[in-house]
Amino acid sequence: MLKIYQIEDGDLRERDGEPTPAALRKAHWVDLCDASEAEKKQVEEALAIDVSPVNDYEPFQVSSHFSADERQLTMTGLLLTLRENEDPHLIKVTFIRAKNVLVTATDGAPPGMSALIKECENCFTHKSGRDDVFATILDMIVDHTDNILDKVGHDLDRINTQVFQHHAPRKRRRLLEASPRLRNRQLERVLTDLGPSRELLVKLRRSVLSFRRMIGFLREQEVPKTLTAKLETFERDLKSIAEAENDLSTTAGFLLDGVVGYIGLLQNKVMNTLTFIGIIMTPPVLVASVYGMNFKNMPELNWSYGYPFALGLMVVTTAATWLFVRWRGL
Repeated sequence: MLKIYQIEDGDLRERDGEPTPAALRKAHWVDLCDASEAEKKQVEEALAIDVSPVNDYEPFQVSSHFSADERQLTMTGLLLTLRENEDPHLIKVTFIRAKNVLVTATDGAPPGMSALIKECENCFTHKSGRDDVFATILDMIVDHTDNILDKVGHDLDRINTQVFQHHAPRKRRRLLEASPRLRNRQLERVLTDLGPSRELLVKLRRSVLSFRRMIGFLREQEVPKTLTAKLETFERDLKSIAEAENDLSTTAGFLLDGVVGYIGLLQNKVMNTLTFIGIIMTPPVLVASVYGMNFKNMPELNWSYGYPFALGLMVVTTAATWLFVRWRGL
């Protein structure tokens, strides 16, 4: 899909009709989303540029993401998107800053970067050009990332309430304390919910890192002062996002530790209960074992009161053991 945009009367407008070389050369922004090879070749021939990315994106190889020559600046970043099922996905976005035109190329993210621009109102003037479109896209990326951070923050707040139950009604807390099975199921759901939140934060960190590297690359190039000022603002925004992401990651780790701690407490309670039952049942089992033997010479074998005596001895030893355990605070 190939879209051509021009700034007219302070508005960014999409050009209708068949894309022609003349229209491409007059454009301020060309957006390629899942473009065919024919569309890419058309843009390359009209603008005398190369729309392919510098290299396959390698997150730890900074030099492979950017290139600069006399015709163009090529930069690659990762944009975090959420699909319909809220599955986080990193989209590779290639920015090409050519003469008087900005070209963006994305794969697997319909409708491309144009979806972000549509959220911007009154972002352009009659003097706006290629760099203003680029700066606006960066602003929209910041807003888009902030929205994802807000979503993760709300999810973690909900999970925090489920883990510690400090906002739950007293009746609800007592029900969970009285039912280890119910509490275990709740903690299992919390662990399941923590996974996607953590995945979102990890991919968001990679996205922010890629754009911070892009800003560092642009600072080394010769760009207008107006764009330099906007890059400084964008860099500060990215730094704030990185700090917020780090805070949320710490919160997610704390919640994970809390869930594991509660699961350990529940397991300890179960083990304590089983141990207590085992200790209490040991004396009556011992008495029953002694008097259950079938040796020929047993003095109590023909005793008329042997059965009630054995039962009474079981009760007494069990009570004595229970009192001893309680006295020891077990």
